[in-house]
Amino acid sequence: METKPRKRVSGTIRDKERTMLKLIEAVGEIIKTEGYTALGVNNIAKKAEVHKKLIYRYFDNNVNNLIEVYVKRKDYWLELAKDMEGIEEVISTYGGEPLVREILKTHLDHFYREEEMQKIVIWETSERNKLMKEVGLKREAFGEEIFKLLEPAFEKSDLDFRGIMALQVSGIIFMVLQAKANGNPFCGIDINKPEGMARIHKALGQIVGLTYANR
Repeated sequence: METKPRKRVSGTIRDKERTMLKLIEAVGEIIKTEGYTALGVNNIAKKAEVHKKLIYRYFDNNVNNLIEVYVKRKDYWLELAKDMEGIEEVISTYGGEPLVREILKTHLDHFYREEEMQKIVIWETSERNKLMKEVGLKREAFGEEIFKLLEPAFEKSDLDFRGIMALQVSGIIFMVLQAKANGNPFCGIDINKPEGMARIHKALGQIVGLTYANR
């Protein structure tokens, strides 16, 4: 008598998870193929092949909650924020330099690879949008936690560690968007080619090395 209800509940949970995943994936497909302006309830539901009422049922009556779930999954920094314990352990064991090197290089690779994330950043930087503003602030909040761990190493230095990091991260974003948009090289370096990407990887490491060496 008890096994049937359990199976039904279990099946319902799996159905919900599958539907939510289909909706999340539909958001990504629309961003990739049609752009963020096409992220309407009807279009998302059609792409996911589910009824639109399920968007409201599973995402607290707000399509923006669905979009936010997708963006958080794609955003390198917000995913990285889930492993603060691991980050703290690396810094305490090896210092900040290896971590900064790895974070910057991985960010470059991730952003270059994720076409949807490129379009999300274009959305975030091209118009005022409450959802994108909130995502950006959450990214900044994570950045503050990282700086709290890394900045003590520069207390006795006049180096602007935040400024150096800001220029590297924003440089990565611009260089990738420019390379993806028209395929042109930047300063004679084409990151669409393996040798060009390798040069930028090396340069990121060099900047980090010089920063830590001169603190």
